[in-house]
Amino acid sequence: MITRPIMVFLVLATLFAAGGYYLAIYDGGAAKGPGLLIVQFAPMLAAFISAFWCRRNLRGFGWGWGKWRYQALAWILPLIIASITFSLVWIFGFGKLQPGPFIVESQTAISEMFGIKLSSPVATIAAVLALNSTIGLLIAFGAVGEELGWRGFLTPELMKQMSFTKASLIGGTIWTLYHVPLLVWILAPRLEASALPLILSSLIAGIALTFILNWLRLRSGSVWTAVIFHAALNLHNQGFFENITASTSDLTRYVSGQHGAMFAAVTAVAALVFWVRRDQLPRTNESNPKEGTSQNI
Repeated sequence: MITRPIMVFLVLATLFAAGGYYLAIYDGGAAKGPGLLIVQFAPMLAAFISAFWCRRNLRGFGWGWGKWRYQALAWILPLIIASITFSLVWIFGFGKLQPGPFIVESQTAISEMFGIKLSSPVATIAAVLALNSTIGLLIAFGAVGEELGWRGFLTPELMKQMSFTKASLIGGTIWTLYHVPLLVWILAPRLEASALPLILSSLIAGIALTFILNWLRLRSGSVWTAVIFHAALNLHNQGFFENITASTSDLTRYVSGQHGAMFAAVTAVAALVFWVRRDQLPRTNESNPKEGTSQNI
């Protein structure tokens, strides 16, 4: 059953995102700019309006910080997932490790920004990962716009009506559909790839990631776990590993990267780990679930 808050949220998010996608596509599929910024913050804006419209308040988003161990898990897990994904890409030859150009570029950037000259490739990589995991999280604000909508508003609303499994399947499908214009009109042309394989991989990854993000959100009672996880994943995947991976064949564009088949496979396995621990989640019909141990299938 689609409730009024969910319907209002989905309609508003679609309308706002449509405007953002139009601007981005009209701008020649720009990866940065006002268009995609609107797309990123459309879920948050839609969630705030829906909450005020239907509930007259902004309670239930999970504003509290929660226990540090869940924030720490949300911080480290994306690096583990990204590391495993791209290691498998390199091992099976779907892409090759080629850090040279990125290291030189990073050394120049670090020198200009911080006045630190790094000559060691290992030290440079360590510095990039450290910056991505600290300062990078503070400026990756797009994750805030998305997660306050998807996990701050939509997940608790879905959990009022259904189980964790159904809420994650439905939420993950919606999240993927939301990104289809990005895949079809921006990413696929840039990669010179067919959009369909990218959509299928993104659907698997989107649903899998939703299981992980929903578990973190519900178990901790804090939306900030989802924000940290989302931001860190983008930074490690797009800001590091994709930049040190070179193409080996036409398959690279379909297997490697955040919208590739390998990432989908790894996140699916990770999602299974969280799904089998669903009994650790609270059973609740409230919009602000607290940490608990009741089973929620």
